[in-house]
Amino acid sequence: MLADSTAITTYLVFIGIVSALALVLASVVLTLAFRETRRDRIARHESIPAYYGRGYFAH
Repeated sequence: MLADSTAITTYLVFIGIVSALALVLASVVLTLAFRETRRDRIARHESIPAYYGRGYFAH
Protein backbone atom coordinates (compact mmCIF):
# COMPACT_ATOMS: atom_id res chain seq x y z
CA MET A 1 0.00 0.00 0.00
CA LEU A 2 1.35 3.40 -0.97
CA ALA A 3 -0.17 5.51 1.81
CA ASP A 4 -1.99 5.11 5.08
CA SER A 5 -5.76 5.38 4.63
CA THR A 6 -6.11 7.37 7.87
CA ALA A 7 -3.70 10.01 6.58
CA ILE A 8 -5.56 10.26 3.29
CA THR A 9 -8.91 10.59 5.06
CA THR A 10 -7.53 13.26 7.39
CA TYR A 11 -6.11 15.17 4.43
CA LEU A 12 -9.41 15.04 2.52
CA VAL A 13 -11.36 16.22 5.57
CA PHE A 14 -8.90 19.09 6.01
CA ILE A 15 -9.24 20.08 2.35
CA GLY A 16 -13.04 19.97 2.68
CA ILE A 17 -13.02 22.22 5.76
CA VAL A 18 -10.66 24.72 4.12
CA SER A 19 -12.82 24.77 0.98
CA ALA A 20 -15.98 25.37 3.02
CA LEU A 21 -14.32 28.21 4.93
CA ALA A 22 -13.16 29.78 1.66
CA LEU A 23 -16.73 29.69 0.29
CA VAL A 24 -18.14 31.23 3.47
CA LEU A 25 -15.52 33.99 3.42
CA ALA A 26 -16.19 34.74 -0.25
CA SER A 27 -19.94 34.93 0.32
CA VAL A 28 -19.52 37.28 3.29
CA VAL A 29 -17.19 39.58 1.37
CA LEU A 30 -19.46 39.68 -1.69
CA THR A 31 -22.54 40.32 0.44
CA LEU A 32 -20.86 43.24 2.19
CA ALA A 33 -19.60 44.67 -1.11
CA PHE A 34 -23.04 44.54 -2.74
CA ARG A 35 -24.71 45.96 0.35
CA GLU A 36 -22.31 48.92 0.38
CA THR A 37 -22.92 49.50 -3.33
CA ARG A 38 -26.68 49.55 -2.72
CA ARG A 39 -26.31 51.93 0.25
CA ASP A 40 -24.13 54.22 -1.85
CA ARG A 41 -26.68 54.27 -4.68
CA ILE A 42 -29.61 54.91 -2.32
CA ALA A 43 -27.74 57.76 -0.61
CA ARG A 44 -27.43 59.51 -3.98
CA HIS A 45 -31.07 58.70 -4.88
CA GLU A 46 -30.01 57.03 -8.11
CA SER A 47 -31.81 54.26 -9.92
CA ILE A 48 -29.94 51.08 -10.75
CA PRO A 49 -29.59 51.96 -14.49
CA ALA A 50 -28.33 55.44 -13.59
CA TYR A 51 -25.82 54.00 -11.12
CA TYR A 52 -24.33 51.51 -13.58
CA GLY A 53 -24.64 53.86 -16.55
CA ARG A 54 -22.64 56.53 -14.74
CA GLY A 55 -19.65 54.23 -14.46
CA TYR A 56 -20.09 52.85 -17.96
CA PHE A 57 -20.27 56.19 -19.76
CA ALA A 58 -17.66 58.03 -17.68
CA HIS A 59 -14.37 58.35 -19.56
